[in-house]
Amino acid sequence: MDDLVLQYAIEIGFLGLLGIIYYFYEKRKLLNYEKNKIPLVANFILQACLTEKSEQPQPELDSLILTLDDFLKETNPTFPAPQLKEFAHSLSCPDELREIILEGLKELDNKNG
Repeated sequence: MDDLVLQYAIEIGFLGLLGIIYYFYEKRKLLNYEKNKIPLVANFILQACLTEKSEQPQPELDSLILTLDDFLKETNPTFPAPQLKEFAHSLSCPDELREIILEGLKELDNKNG
């Protein structure tokens, strides 16, 4: 009987230890994701902008692409949120790109708010 209780106590202790290790692993993974959230969203918006870019010159979109690229290459340390909002609300922004930009900005606002 004592061996059975000891065996259960060891198993419960082992499972508890595994739970604690898993908790810290997931916490580290989540903190790493939150740290890299702004570059991930910026990269996603940049890819959407490059997809919408056509052969014809579009000065606003070209400027936005360059600004996002500078941010991702770390030559510009600030995220171009005002320029993204301005472009998203302009008439030259396609509807699909507008939705992507506004959703990305909303995701970043959720992080800060």
